[in-house]
Amino acid sequence: MVCAVADAGSITRAAIGIGSTQPALTAAVQRIERAFGGTLFVRGRDGVFPTAFGERVLVRARAVLAAADTMHRDAARFLAEGEKRPVALGGIGGSMVVELADRLGDSGRGQAVSVTTEFSPLRLLDLVAGGQLDAAVVADYPGHVLPRAPGVESRPLATQPVFVAIAADHPAARRAEIALADLAGERWVLGPSDGAGWPECFEEACTQAGFRPQVAHRSTELRPLQRLIAAGRAISPCQVTFPAAPGIVIRSLAGDPLWMRYLIAWSTEGAFGGDSDALIAAAEAAYRSDTDSSHPYRHWLARRGEPAGGRRAIG
Repeated sequence: MVCAVADAGSITRAAIGIGSTQPALTAAVQRIERAFGGTLFVRGRDGVFPTAFGERVLVRARAVLAAADTMHRDAARFLAEGEKRPVALGGIGGSMVVELADRLGDSGRGQAVSVTTEFSPLRLLDLVAGGQLDAAVVADYPGHVLPRAPGVESRPLATQPVFVAIAADHPAARRAEIALADLAGERWVLGPSDGAGWPECFEEACTQAGFRPQVAHRSTELRPLQRLIAAGRAISPCQVTFPAAPGIVIRSLAGDPLWMRYLIAWSTEGAFGGDSDALIAAAEAAYRSDTDSSHPYRHWLARRGEPAGGRRAIG
């Protein structure tokens, strides 16, 4: 009903839309406000509008409604299709989740694999815990360990450094690796917070290097990100498998001040609840295949040697 009020911009219109009355809906909203301890809406000449607090509540409320809708559709599909239901696989942005989907699809299980990508690892864990996903490729960072979710198991796959993407004609592009402190005067393009520690861990590493990053742009879309970097308008921290593009080079950071850990998470009640070993093996193989395609990462390995799973603890 909170979403209905926000969408309608009026208590009266929202009440009509959900088959209630204006007094009943007003009382219900007030009960929710008392339970949350904050005001959700304010009145204006043209109707009601969410407060800043209300906007935050609405984000979560819409996510819950979307998850419930997905759960309803998946349940109906499962009842209709039974064992033919596709394996639902999720992942953070990157090519590894597609590689894993290919391997699971070729595993002889006789099931199709559907892929869902999300920017937030926490959102993916919520989807696994809620039964909308059978498994997901997620990541966390030093000092920002992912919380445990009910009904979800996970296994670390590997820990890898974070690299930096810069324009090919950038003065630092001539170096094999770049000190983070040498990038103090640069303009950066970052994504919004994923709720799991990024880009907070990047900002913490910059602070340790003696500067606060100047964030000029925010983007989660690959194409705009590549254009900003290639044009020299910004640089960006990136995964080792960041897609190569004309006008962009990928370089490692001296001393490896930034790390991320990949994990595979699965529902104990889902498709892999009784066969997690097969999922883990496929995820490990997908990770190796994905990173083997990265020339910058292979060069990094040649200089340092492949990091063992315990070389850099995430915690």
